[in-house]
Amino acid sequence: MIKYEWRSALSGEELTELADLLARAAAYDAEPEYNTIDVDQVNQAMAQPDPSVRHLLIWMLPRATAMGEPDEPQRIAGLLRLVFTSDHDAEATAVIDPQLRSIGIMTLLLERIGVDTTALGGWNGTGAHTLTAWARGNHPAADRLSNRFLIPRTRRIWKLIRSTDSAQAAATPVLEPIAESVLGDLGWASTMTANPPVHALREAGTIVGVVTLDLRPIGSEEFGRCATIDRIVASPHADAGARRRLVDGAAAVARDAGLSGLIVYVDSDDTAIVNACRLAGFQHDRTDVRYQLGGHR
Repeated sequence: MIKYEWRSALSGEELTELADLLARAAAYDAEPEYNTIDVDQVNQAMAQPDPSVRHLLIWMLPRATAMGEPDEPQRIAGLLRLVFTSDHDAEATAVIDPQLRSIGIMTLLLERIGVDTTALGGWNGTGAHTLTAWARGNHPAADRLSNRFLIPRTRRIWKLIRSTDSAQAAATPVLEPIAESVLGDLGWASTMTANPPVHALREAGTIVGVVTLDLRPIGSEEFGRCATIDRIVASPHADAGARRRLVDGAAAVARDAGLSGLIVYVDSDDTAIVNACRLAGFQHDRTDVRYQLGGHR
């Protein structure tokens, strides 16, 4: 049914076929926000050989689709991309042709390759002894693979979303822009980014929380043009009310910038931030799940 091969180069015909597949998949998967692979990054990694990036090309072999009809020719069915973050740790991303999904291509691939990372050469001889993969957007096929091959789920990130309008707009605290140097004084410099700008919630003269906001609009069918909370950190002493006021203040900043929605990504195990977001009116939009082979979990 399939064949596969690690490739460090593609013919012109293969590159054209792969580019078409990845473009169709990106368009098809835009609404559920599934994983994508950029063909330009594939081409660049192959044009200037990069040992930290590996590509497994998957083909669907010739097959009949109806009785009495000639076999369809062999075609590229998908791509698995490994990006090494260290000598023995890699992150995997897979994309399958939308026309060839739900027929077991990834299941058959893993049945043939296996999921063992303990061999001397790592997983499938790639050198990877720890392999992680994020399934973006409540991906049902990833869930089925996890169940079938007993691949552990090691982390869940929830995408939460709300309107920037608030019934308590008059009482919403005003966040103040602060310089990155202030974060160092708070001991938070290692967990925040300087770009986009940082906004802080100050209460009783003390900064109790900071957020960075990306105001480049992201479209939502329900909420319109949305800002994204890039990072959010609250003081260990901040209570639930302060954390809620922090995210309410972030919504006010986004509203003042002309945006009608606010998105935040939170670790499902971060109960303090999850609770604050629930109090502030966020609703669940999707779940991203990280799967992991080997290594410490």
